Amino acid sequence: MDIYLSDIIQILIRVTVAGILGGLIGYERRLHHKAVGVAGMTLIAIGSSTFMLLATHLQNSDPASISRTVQGMLSGIGFLGGAVIFKSGTDVRGIKTAAAVWITGAIGLAIGTSAWWLGILVGVVTLALLFVADRFPDPVREMDQEESSADDADETAPPQRN
Repeated sequence: MDIYLSDIIQILIRVTVAGILGGLIGYERRLHHKAVGVAGMTLIAIGSSTFMLLATHLQNSDPASISRTVQGMLSGIGFLGGAVIFKSGTDVRGIKTAAAVWITGAIGLAIGTSAWWLGILVGVVTLALLFVADRFPDPVREMDQEESSADDADETAPPQRN
């Protein structure tokens, strides 16, 4: 198969758009000191876009390549997302970041299959949602932190004499 300059430019544009969207999502997560930042989300978006570009390239000789690639990417991205979820007692942290990892992979897959409008739209909506959601504190988490602070203060206070 011959590769033309127009093909290379198209691939470069797709991978770049996916990387930019992933980087912006990573930047938002980094603002909130989350485990996965700009580089991580950029790599997830570029990687998923690249795998999908490869699957579309193989589609002529292997019609099932796209569905297998999507299935494999969902498993792999799910594994990465699971790595940022932490459970401590009844408190679970990292769900939003794990979901951002998952959706960043989906954005890369969409852009890799030429569904530009889907990838860009989902990227913009994801960014807006993350920026808005992080403006509002979680009341349950705040109550847990207050209780934890009170417990810590009780442990460090000198014993009282009767």
